[in-house]
Amino acid sequence: MTEEADNGAQAFFLAMRASFDRILAVGRDDPRLVDALTAQAFESFDRNSDIQSEGQPDPACVRGCDTCCCLHVSATAPEIFLAARFLRLTAPAFARHGVNLREKLVEAHVATDGKNQQERFASCLMCPFIIGGACAIYSVRTLACRGHVSFDSDACKAAAAGEQDVEAILSSAHSGVRALVQSALQASLRDAGLDWGACEFLAGLDRAMNQDDCEARWLRGEPVFADLHENRDAARDMAATFDALRPN
Repeated sequence: MTEEADNGAQAFFLAMRASFDRILAVGRDDPRLVDALTAQAFESFDRNSDIQSEGQPDPACVRGCDTCCCLHVSATAPEIFLAARFLRLTAPAFARHGVNLREKLVEAHVATDGKNQQERFASCLMCPFIIGGACAIYSVRTLACRGHVSFDSDACKAAAAGEQDVEAILSSAHSGVRALVQSALQASLRDAGLDWGACEFLAGLDRAMNQDDCEARWLRGEPVFADLHENRDAARDMAATFDALRPN
């Protein structure tokens, strides 16, 4: 990364952090806080990833392509709670079509629990929300899902099939913007005294669905996902970086 690009990334991170700070400052006790935080995150990702990917080939990701939907997905608490709300809201409609999303979530969580990224990809255990090749929770999908964009679906399929010397061609613009938006969100959550660590999406979602008061406890500052946090060493480094980048 050039110095100019590095400065631009830092400026974007700080701007995003400031926007999340403002939302948290005025809406900490508002039941719509999760909606506001995720809306800001998703809209900023969409807008800025479009800008950063100008001139790149069109993404190969289309409806019906679910090759990458067996990957490990990390998510923050607001993303998890948004998905939990969506599942509770849409469960009756899916049930009328014979689809029990809650049951599918539990089965998938049990099947993937403890598997690392390589093991999970090799297992081809599909995300429980893929139905007929499409994502049933697409409108509330995580930043990790939004930021995983491929330019070559054939390469993705070959890599998933275990072919040697094949690597999926992914968009660094999308993954870079995703990382900056998620980091800014985590920095603001940490400053607000909220559980900010990322955890495996299905594990966090299973807990949020099992505990009706999970979101309320999180809003009170309880570390409801602490035992599920991933990459604790990396999280300590992130926290130090957040502190170093805190505006004076």
